[in-house]
Amino acid sequence: MLAVTLLDRGPLADLEARDAGAVHTRPLDGSTLTIGWGELVLAAGDPAQAVPDTTVQRRIARWLRLRVALDEMLHAGAVVAPEAVEEVRLRILSRVRPRALPAEHALHPGTCWPQRTVLGGALDVGLALRGFDDDGHADPEAVGLLPASVLVAAQVDLGLATARADRYLQDMATLAGDRLRRDPTAVLRPLGDADVLTLLASREFRTALVDGQGMRSAAIPMRTRGWLDLGRLDPAFALSASMLTEPDERGFPRPVLVTVDEVSLVRAGGDPVRQSLADPAPAEPRRPASRGA
Repeated sequence: MLAVTLLDRGPLADLEARDAGAVHTRPLDGSTLTIGWGELVLAAGDPAQAVPDTTVQRRIARWLRLRVALDEMLHAGAVVAPEAVEEVRLRILSRVRPRALPAEHALHPGTCWPQRTVLGGALDVGLALRGFDDDGHADPEAVGLLPASVLVAAQVDLGLATARADRYLQDMATLAGDRLRRDPTAVLRPLGDADVLTLLASREFRTALVDGQGMRSAAIPMRTRGWLDLGRLDPAFALSASMLTEPDERGFPRPVLVTVDEVSLVRAGGDPVRQSLADPAPAEPRRPASRGA
């Protein structure tokens, strides 16, 4: 908490640590919001999970920024008129989106975030919020991670938020599935506010992707692009593309196997780079004989 407040240049720099928790003074009327220490323990994630201190600080900072931002939105509505608070809650619900991440991803907020896990254990599915980036900074073009308990603390109906996110994912997955059926060889791309990982969390999209084949392999080294038919790709492609992508933008570090019900990461092992180098180079095309020869 001390590291977060000292390093932040925004509203978190003004938080005060007291016995009851972190206290934020609302700029509108000088009233205060107390964020209990129990909330911050939840934001930090499972203490048994070995994660760097910088990751814990990032999780706490994200939680605090979102908590303060939602509170100020709701408090502003309450100052205008008591009935306006419900309108603000509905406005927040309208911005809720789905989001899927691998469990070991650099952005993963920890155990407080997933609403479900796709069979196979490769993807956790949670919520995101349009208007904020993945660190909780306001950004009208971004869709950032949203721990569900932040909504609960702000007294926004979590059931309605989850249902809305599920409907949004179903709609985007249906459209993405239609796009894939029209061009089965196309590179997998995001649709709307759903990136490729999030689309893959939908059964509708997996059904279109498998297309009756039972199982299909895919390389999704980044959140915004995926490739099918790995027999036509260099074996080292998924590994190299993932390593060359910024950690926040990465997808899966290795290929995945996809069925209608599951997404599974292939086992680690082997040496794809050596395998690529061992493949024989294609023969150089013969140059046609010139008339002067």
